[in-house]
Parts: sequence; structure tokens; C-alpha cells
Amino acid sequence: MAKEKKKNKHVAHLIRLLIAAAALFFAFKGESLKELINNFSKLSVFVIIAAIALNLAGQFIFVGRWLLLLRTQDVKIKYKQALKLHFLGLFYNNCLPSSVGGDALRAWYVTKHTDKKLEAALSVLVDRIVGMACTFAMIFLAYWLIPAGGSGTHLEFQFDIVSIFIKLVIAGFALIFLAALALFIMFKSRKLRPKLFMYGFIFMMKWKMWSSRFKTAIKLYCSKPLTLLLAVVLSFTCQALPVFGLYLIGRELGIDAHIKYYYVFFPLSWVIGVIPISVGGAGVMELGLKGMFSQVARVTTKQGLGLALAQRIIWLLTSIPGVIIHITGKHLPEEERVEPDSLE
Repeated sequence: MAKEKKKNKHVAHLIRLLIAAAALFFAFKGESLKELINNFSKLSVFVIIAAIALNLAGQFIFVGRWLLLLRTQDVKIKYKQALKLHFLGLFYNNCLPSSVGGDALRAWYVTKHTDKKLEAALSVLVDRIVGMACTFAMIFLAYWLIPAGGSGTHLEFQFDIVSIFIKLVIAGFALIFLAALALFIMFKSRKLRPKLFMYGFIFMMKWKMWSSRFKTAIKLYCSKPLTLLLAVVLSFTCQALPVFGLYLIGRELGIDAHIKYYYVFFPLSWVIGVIPISVGGAGVMELGLKGMFSQVARVTTKQGLGLALAQRIIWLLTSIPGVIIHITGKHLPEEERVEPDSLE
């Protein structure tokens, strides 16, 4: 069983790597690598440092937002330790083909630093929900509220709300049907039936144990609207700073696109990157950004790809602290310094 599980994990990693490679191939298809390198060589050191600094500032604010949510649940963790866990999560998200994402890793390791394990893990979920909500809000607010003037091409998102709602309802019923079908098959199978009862019993016991604490934690967040409002403000700030850094790089690369499109396209690329079909969204995000920016007047596919690569390089650079933390095991309490190999 263990060997089969390990084999399946390696197959999943291989598939994600192949998807990343294929997406990168299509992203670079028709582009001159020499021209891309020449364009990057023209970037001033000041702009590069500014873009990296803005990205790092965003990460520090991100940790402040998470710490705020932890404090709401009376989970006391030092900022320095939360920062280490965050950068470790960045490293896993951006560099490793692990089946465990950075959020899951943060949720796992933050429980090592407190007795309020459920509340600590829940803070990561709330942190992700607040972050994603602000990402979508930034996309729509930037598109509808920031005037582009005479720059670029007017873009329109063509969608029908009623049609989308109907499709979501159909998808929801389809998922419920598939889940019910899977349970029915397990119940009818003599081989799978014991597992169904075993997992059902475990789920019921854990739910009974944790449901009251889960409800209490959710009510606590809802009872502090000012805390959630501050978390939203911090979310917008930590997401806006890296995008502005990329805008500075875009101007240096000679891209004549309004800042509006940066605050639409880059958050969209982050949403695409969340889908776990590639390694850190590699290739998929680059291909998407290249396609989106090339729809704006006076922006070539080469320039769009250059911007996408700039984001990827900055992400990899800001992941370096996570590499050091991973190797040294600084993410764990002093008494529990072990490598996270079992989670990969």
C-alpha cells in the first residue's frame, strides 16, 4: 500500500512537471530568447531592486495579516516564527512539485507552535479566503474603476450572470451525484465497505470533537468586523505592492500599457496559478500573461512574456529564504527540529 501510494505521488509529480514543460514550450514558441535576454539586460539596477523590495514588503505585510488573524483566535506566535513559516510555504508553492501546498504546510507547522491547533489551522484557511476575495475584488475594481484613458485597447469580459449561475448549479449537482455514487459503490463492495464504515466512524468522532470549537472560532471572527476590515486593507496592500513593482519593470521594458491592466492581468494570473496542474503555476501563468497582455494595443507577445518572466524570477528570488529555512529546519520549535520530507 505504501509503495503504491508513493508511486502514485511520483506519477502526479511527473504529470505536473510535464504540464509545466508543455506550457513553457508554448509560451516561448515563436519568441527569440536572445531578444528577451537583451531586453532584461536594459533594466536598471534601481528598478530591479525596487521591484524585489516591493515584493518582499508585500510578503512582510502578508505575514502581518496572518498574525492578526491568529491573534483574533488568541494564538500567540511571534512574528519572526510566522515569517519563517510563510517563506517556507512560498518555497513549496514556487519551487517544489509537492502535493502539499504552501497553505497546507503553514497550517501543519503552525500547530507545532501552539496548543490551540484547530484555531491555528483555521487561521490559514481564513487567511486564504480573505486573500482570494481581495484578489477577485482587485481584478473587478481595477477593470471597472480605473480609467485607462487613451492607452491600450478597451477590453470587455463577456459573461452572462444567469448562465454562469445555472452552470454552477449543474456542476454542484454533478459533484453531489458523483459523491453519492462513490459512496454507493463503496457500500455495495465487500472489499470497500469496511473502509467506508471505518472512515465514516473516524469522521463522525472527529466532527463531534472539533465542530463546537470550529463554530466558536468562526463566530469569533464574525464578531470582530474591524479586525476583518483591517485584514482586507492589509490584503489589498500586500497584493498591490508587487504589482506596482512589475509595472515599474514594464515601463523599463518599453511596455506602453496602462497600470489598470497590470492590476487586472497579474491577479488573474495568480488565480490561474492556484489551480494545482503545474509546479507553482509554471508555464501556465506565463502563457496566460503573455496572451492577456498581447490583447492590449502596443504590447507585443515578447513584452508580455518578458513581464511574466520578471514575475517568475522575482518569485524565485523571494523563495530563497524558504530554501534556507527548509534546510536548517528553523520552521519548527527548538525541541522538534526535523526535516519535512514526509510531507513532500
